[in-house]
Amino acid sequence: MSPAVLKPGSLKDPSIASLFSKEDPEIIYEDLREIGHGSFGAVFYAQNVNNQETVAIKKMNFSGKQAQEKWLDIIKEVQFLKQVKHDYIVEYKGCYLKDYTCWLVMEYCIGSCSDVIEVLKKPLLESEISAIASQALLGLSFLHSLPRIHRDIKAGNILLTDHGIVKLGDLGSVSTTCPAQSFVGTPYWMAPEVIMAMEDGLYDDRADIWSFGITCIELAEQKPPLFNRPAMSALYHIAQNEPPKLGRTKENGEDTGWSEDFHNFIDKCLQTEPKKRMTSPESLNHPFIENKGGSNLDSTVIILKLIKKTKLIVQEQDNSQYRKMRKLMYLDEQSHHKGNDNNGGVNQMRNLNFAGDACSLDSHGTDDDNHSNYQKNINSDEAQDSLCNSISSVQSNDLNSGSSRKASKQSNSGKHYYSVNRHDNNIVGIPLVEASSDSSTPTIIFSSKIQTGDDSPEISTFAAPSTYPRIYGPPKGKVATILEDTPLTTGQILTSKKSNASMTASNDDSTSSNVLASSQDDVSSKEYLNIDDDNEHLSINGPLSLHRSSKDRINTLRRSKFSTLKTTKIISKEVDEYKRENNMYEQMVGYKRLRQQHQKEMKIQEDRNNVELDSLKLKLEREYDQLIQSSVKELNKSRQQAKSQMDRLIKDHEDMEKKMKKQKTNVIDYKFKTFVNLQKKEYKHNKERLKVDLKGRALTRSEYEIALKNAKTILQKDKEDKEQIFYKEQQINLNTEYFRLKKEHLNTQNNYEHKWLEEEYNKKLLQLETSHCLLRKHHELTKDKEIKCICMLEEIKRRHLRIQHDTELNHQTDSNNRAMDEMRKKHALQCKQQPKELKNKEILIRKQFRHAVKVKTKQFKNYQNQLLATVPKEEQKELINKLKEEQKRKIAALADEYEKSIGNMVSEQTVQLETWQEEEEKTLSEKLKKDINELKQFQERQRTNLEVILDKDRKGLFEKIEKRRIELEDKISQELQSFNEEKKQRFQALESKQQLKMDGLIAQEMSFTDATMYDLQNDNIKSSNSQFSTIYHSVNSPTSTNNTSSSNSNSGFGSPIVTSSRSDGERNINNVVDQTNF
Repeated sequence: MSPAVLKPGSLKDPSIASLFSKEDPEIIYEDLREIGHGSFGAVFYAQNVNNQETVAIKKMNFSGKQAQEKWLDIIKEVQFLKQVKHDYIVEYKGCYLKDYTCWLVMEYCIGSCSDVIEVLKKPLLESEISAIASQALLGLSFLHSLPRIHRDIKAGNILLTDHGIVKLGDLGSVSTTCPAQSFVGTPYWMAPEVIMAMEDGLYDDRADIWSFGITCIELAEQKPPLFNRPAMSALYHIAQNEPPKLGRTKENGEDTGWSEDFHNFIDKCLQTEPKKRMTSPESLNHPFIENKGGSNLDSTVIILKLIKKTKLIVQEQDNSQYRKMRKLMYLDEQSHHKGNDNNGGVNQMRNLNFAGDACSLDSHGTDDDNHSNYQKNINSDEAQDSLCNSISSVQSNDLNSGSSRKASKQSNSGKHYYSVNRHDNNIVGIPLVEASSDSSTPTIIFSSKIQTGDDSPEISTFAAPSTYPRIYGPPKGKVATILEDTPLTTGQILTSKKSNASMTASNDDSTSSNVLASSQDDVSSKEYLNIDDDNEHLSINGPLSLHRSSKDRINTLRRSKFSTLKTTKIISKEVDEYKRENNMYEQMVGYKRLRQQHQKEMKIQEDRNNVELDSLKLKLEREYDQLIQSSVKELNKSRQQAKSQMDRLIKDHEDMEKKMKKQKTNVIDYKFKTFVNLQKKEYKHNKERLKVDLKGRALTRSEYEIALKNAKTILQKDKEDKEQIFYKEQQINLNTEYFRLKKEHLNTQNNYEHKWLEEEYNKKLLQLETSHCLLRKHHELTKDKEIKCICMLEEIKRRHLRIQHDTELNHQTDSNNRAMDEMRKKHALQCKQQPKELKNKEILIRKQFRHAVKVKTKQFKNYQNQLLATVPKEEQKELINKLKEEQKRKIAALADEYEKSIGNMVSEQTVQLETWQEEEEKTLSEKLKKDINELKQFQERQRTNLEVILDKDRKGLFEKIEKRRIELEDKISQELQSFNEEKKQRFQALESKQQLKMDGLIAQEMSFTDATMYDLQNDNIKSSNSQFSTIYHSVNSPTSTNNTSSSNSNSGFGSPIVTSSRSDGERNINNVVDQTNF
């Protein structure tokens, strides 16, 4: 059963079941912490319980929409990963199924190159880029040798290990064939031929070289080209613009300092024509790779230094975020205690401190710039007020929740703190905060006792990040405590719950952007907290504590302190981007899915067309074969009939010949008998005459007897000669009649053969014309089918392009609308914040005014004292009144001046803000309008290119059809020519054969007739010359007569000769008959 037929998650097929382990992954792996997020799902850090091996688990859910496609993609990825093993490709560890989620366990890498540049906030050094590129190209070269195409090369998929080894990751996009045509990859890194694959055809492994060049630019400039544009906009810019180049100058005009080898390497990677790009083996031999970016160190050493530097920055950023949150929460708690208790509460919170270095806690917060702004006037009352007012918004950002909160709501509305019971020195209290409303997010108060220089414990609080698991608080009236020896890490944190139920644990595998606000949020660790209601004791409990001791757990947490190069802020940002409504990520995934569906539909239609054409071809071939077979059968049948008729005719002729021969033989025998009787009578008559004649002569008796004997002998011989001559004449007549009949029969047979051959070839010609008509009909049917198929493909391509363009326009419009909305929100926020800013400036001006009044008052007092010293006492009162009036007038004038300056400042700032916002909105509108126009122009070019390609394909099809028609006509003409030549040769062969038969029969007749006539003439001559002279001589010379008779008797005359000649004639006749038969 093929995978496409199986239900998603079904393991009935043994080949599929062998890909997955039957064990429960939740038992094998522990301490799961989310370290990444993508389209497939989430990536978790975990440890194997059996061998303590650190692994990365990629959880892929295949339920819901496109479940079948997701399942097939998972099977394809796992099948490929099981076959691949290379030093520079991430290693496959195993695969498990848990409900509708696939747990793909891979080798753990501490981070990607993208994480490094995001943490460093600056480009990498050329030597570092060369070191990373050299090892990544080794893995890429191995993939290309299989041959496979990675199709998603980018900094985020180039992973780093603790040993300084570069690994290629995310092999889910690897193609099963090379070349390929699928629309796969990340937009900014896609090669032009991949973007245009649907229109231009296939692409090969050099598409990865383009992506690798873009990745090098990303490492050198912190972001790929066109990254400031939306993904959809970047696609058509890549497809139609010139290839990007590595910058030579910075924004401030300074030289970037990149070597020419680096520039040349990028230029050779980023060639629009794929054939002009380097291959992966050629890239390894480039001077930029071989020279190691001008460094003498090994690539592994360079990467290890880079990792160490990044780890230090990650540690500093996480500690900074923690300290920031500690101070914010301290102010929040201070404000709270001011409202509830002006004495002990404030002093207690000021004396408590929570050292950030004592426990490594990853938290989310704002960046370092905001932190420095908060630290400027931390001691002033106004700064404290502003910090207190901003606590809620900072916490909301850190917790990745969409709602905003006010600090006043947190500090003034219904917070409940549980009392801290210290049973011994190893217990610290944990005050748990409850939110006053359902919409607010609970604040997490975290406390612990830390031994510092003095003996007094200090306690501080902070807000929990969104990646921490939820742990619900105990019922009211009970104290939640935790052992001091238990280390608290990223995976362990306390939250409150507005319920009187007991504290439970949440261990949800799905990811969420707001862990604290929903009961379905993700938990990146399998450890959880549990509260014992009887002992009122909070402890860590769960699978980890059941299998491992506390010491082992602490060692595990210490080992995993820097398990990833990502800060918790980066992880939270990834989750937030993934969960953001209508974000570009989802749009791009939908666009890719659309392109892939279009390609799949095209492939299905092409396969269907091929199947239909093949079935039509088979049907037509079957029909043609049936016609040929029926024609052959018909010809064979006609040949059998002709042969049987010919055999029958030959048999009839033979019977006629035998009958004629028999009749003629009987006639000849009768005539011969009659002739013999006549010869006997004549013999008797001649003998009597001879006797009379001899008696008339004077002969002695002995002479008479000798003469009579000789005369009888001569008469007998003459009688036999005549009989023989008569018989030969009759035989000649018989042979003449026989050969005449044979000729007639032979002519009849020849005519029949000629007629039959003519009919056969007429029939063959008719069959040939029928087959030619059928071939022409098949050609037309095939032509119509091919035209119908190409029309369907053209319609599908046009429809796909129309849908694609509509989708692109919708996405671009949505992106523009989002940009406009963000700008309007920004403007609204500016307008909202402007009164506050104006008020601050007004306060500053009034402060300046008060300062000026104080100065004026001081100057007035000095001036008054000087005047009073020179004026008599009785005039001093009047002078004081005048001076006071003058002072009031000047202060009033000064107040008017400051009020005027305040009014001018307000109007000027308002006008400037409105003008700046209008200009910004106009600039953004023009830019967005330009993007839309560029997209429409690109789509118009795509439509034009599509029409050109369709016209080219149609012309190619018509040329193919015309070529096939010409070949068919040539074949038909050749068959007709071959038919005519064959017909001519057959008739010539038949005529030659018939002529040979006739010539043989004539020659046989002539040879027999000539021999018989010659013998007959000799016999006639002998008979006429010696009949009576011999008798006369024998009478006169009896002695000579005896000699003659003896010689004649010895010569064979008489009946034996006749019999012999007759028998010879019969044999000759029989021989002639035998030779003339077919």
